[in-house]
Amino acid sequence: MRELDLGEVVQTMPRRLLGAELRRLRLAAGKSQAEVAELIDRARTRIIDLEDGRANLTEDRLNLVLDFLGASPEDREKLLALGVEARKRHPKRTYVDLLPGNFQRNADVESLATRISSYDRGVVPGLLQTPEYAEAQMATADGVLWESSYQERVNRVAFRLERQKLLSGKELVFVVTDDALATQVGGPRVMRRQVEHLLAAMEKPNVSFRLLDSTHPDNPCPYGPMVLLDFDDKTPRAGLLPVIWGPSVYTVDPEDTAVLARCFQRLQELAFGPEESRARLEAVLEGI
Repeated sequence: MRELDLGEVVQTMPRRLLGAELRRLRLAAGKSQAEVAELIDRARTRIIDLEDGRANLTEDRLNLVLDFLGASPEDREKLLALGVEARKRHPKRTYVDLLPGNFQRNADVESLATRISSYDRGVVPGLLQTPEYAEAQMATADGVLWESSYQERVNRVAFRLERQKLLSGKELVFVVTDDALATQVGGPRVMRRQVEHLLAAMEKPNVSFRLLDSTHPDNPCPYGPMVLLDFDDKTPRAGLLPVIWGPSVYTVDPEDTAVLARCFQRLQELAFGPEESRARLEAVLEGI
């Protein structure tokens, strides 16, 4: 029986995550798409489809590619499990990423998006955090969300800052509740630098940042957070519901992402305008 492992398929979140991980491994290994295509006897366009989540690999071919890219035992285990999900014909309405390292896959998917719409409650979004703010956040989680480790903290801060670089030039839209500015994360000096950083970010043409009254009675998403990812014209929108700890929940179902889009639009309508948001940031800065 002929093996149809690389025909164009419907994009699902496991396929997107697998493609993004393979692309990351390929770039880290210094290999080209043409080299991977030659390895598995396929056209380069099929590797493009694979990395975009529009094609599948059989387990044997996936193993071959992972060997070629020098995948670690940990990466191999994760990607083989993800490959099983990617080959399923009838994807679930939502996908819960239960595999280790889901924060890396979140970043991989973000790097493929052309527009990221983010809503957060009570905390500055990771994409806008200064190194000091990020370090203060990681310090509070050290020994609680993971076994206490200075190196783990350093690695997580470095990853967060590297993630910010990958999103340079993308359209970034943020709505953040104003109580994020009331919590003195890391102390006054850290918060001063963080607020200055937010004001500087608002000057960038690709960034929209607006504050929302945390006590607004009409907030349709009082518990937050949520992220909407828009891609190119051929790729459906995706929704991500982040959690403080545990598996990430994605949805690509059009009905679900339409609901999230309406929620985000409503949040933008309720939020302070750009000038009022700026004025409130400046007032916070004066009070620190």
